[in-house]
Parts: sequence; C-alpha cells; structure tokens
Amino acid sequence: MDPTGFGLALLAMVLFGLYMVPRKLSGLRDFDFVLSMCVGAVLTTQLVQLAVHGTNLPPITYRGWWLSFSCGPLWALGMLFYTLSVSQMGLALSTPIKNTTAVLGTAFGLLVFAEWRQTSPVMALAGSVLVVACAVVLGRCGDREQESRSCVTPLGVVYALLAAVFFAAYTIPLKLAQADRVDTYELLALMGLGTLLGGVILFLVFSRNRRRWFTEPMPHHLWAALAGAIWASATLVMAHAIERVGLAVTWPVTNLNTIVTVAAGVVIFHEIDLRRRARDIALSMALAIAGTVLLGLSRR
Repeated sequence: MDPTGFGLALLAMVLFGLYMVPRKLSGLRDFDFVLSMCVGAVLTTQLVQLAVHGTNLPPITYRGWWLSFSCGPLWALGMLFYTLSVSQMGLALSTPIKNTTAVLGTAFGLLVFAEWRQTSPVMALAGSVLVVACAVVLGRCGDREQESRSCVTPLGVVYALLAAVFFAAYTIPLKLAQADRVDTYELLALMGLGTLLGGVILFLVFSRNRRRWFTEPMPHHLWAALAGAIWASATLVMAHAIERVGLAVTWPVTNLNTIVTVAAGVVIFHEIDLRRRARDIALSMALAIAGTVLLGLSRR
C-alpha cells in the first residue's frame, strides 16, 4: 500500500464531505446554485493551473483535451441530480444514497482499467460494499418529525441514484486522460471549463426565470462558488490519489465522505437526532472503518 496515495484519498474524502455544506447556506434555486458552483469551480481550477504552470502549459493531444473536457459535463449532471436530491431529502440523507457510486467506481477500476493486476478484487469490492452499507445505515437516520426535508422520499432517492451513476461515469474519461499522460493540473482546468459549459446548458434548459440568477443576493452566489472551490480542491487531490493507488481504491475511500457530511448535518443543520440514532451512527462508523481497512489492504 502507498501511504501517501491512501492519505491523499482520505484528504479528498474530507473535502468531498464538506463541499455540499454551502448548499444549505445558499438561498439559490437548484439550477442557479449549480451554475454559480460551476463558476467557482472553473475559477479555482484555472487559478491553480496558472499558479503551477504560469503561461507555459504542458503539451496535450487532441484526444487528451477532449477526454479532460468531457469529465465536466458528466460531473455537472451528477451535481444537478445531487443538488435536487439534497433539496428533497436533506444533506445527511442524500449523500449516503448518492455514495452507492462507490461500488460502480470500484468496478470501473477493476474491469475497465484492469486494476485487478495491482489490487485484490475481492478485498476492494468487499471494502466498497462496506462503504455502501455505511451509507445505507446512515440513510435510516433521518427524523421525520423534526424536518420535512429530512426523510427519504422516492423522488429524492431517484435523484441520488442518478447522481451516483453520473459521478461514477466521469471517472472513466478522467482515468483515460491520465493514461494519456495529461498533466493533472491541466486536466482539472479543462474539466473545470467542461463543468461550466454543463452548468450553463442545464441552467438555460431547465431554469424558468433566468433573469433571477442576476438579481440574487451576492452572498448566495458566494456560498455556491465556495462549494465549487472546495469541490475543485477535492477533485485535484483525488486525481493525485488515483495516480498513486488507482481508481478501484481511491473512489470508494473518497465516498466515505458520508461521515463528514453527516457530521455537518448533525452539528450544523440538526438534520439527525443524535440521541435517537446513536446505534445506527455507531454501526455505520464501524462499517466505514472496516471498509477503509479492506481498501487499504487491497492494494498489492
């Protein structure tokens, strides 16, 4: 096991757990929020690339350019469905269901990219399943009596599952771009541009009152942009982790962000009654720890 790579995956997990917290603090509508978040993400990725490379960008092939860019629209779709799910069910319940993407990511890494050569398939899949089990247990913790948006709804579940599919899907062109030796910072900068294009298209197609985005209070836009900046930082760290320990290990580890998100839901937004759900939370933490250990040991 590469300790540095695994540590990067854990850091990405924390950042991914925090980036949707500003959604609860922003008063923007769902499509408006996604657009402002994409603006924050693209600004962050461009500034990071400028800080690292200046104006001397590494060479990139036409294929590498399109692979990197295509990650963005796929992520934007995932982000849209995740945002809709959070609006339906609350942050603490949407995230665990969305994180069923952990098994999809592991399967992609093992089968599509043949990471079974460096990773134990049995241990990696077992670890990812435990991550999903952690998410399922935490998903039972909503208090229907406290908050109408803190309970599972059919539509919210559908949105969360669609988010899981699209979030897993964008890792395929990302990994292919890495295989083409695209520089990580340039990859993320191009992906950031793709997210902005995806956010603009979704906004134009689905938003009923487009003028309202321009009249919303600036603090609401800044919260959304902060979410984008945190996400961009998390994705950058994750990309470095994938380079070191592979997609099959990194993806389910980062999806342990449920722990961080639920902690925010409990402490900041009071979405879960901690006293009533202490057993479920303790069980989910045990599953998360066991899953993390298996994923760490799965890398040969």
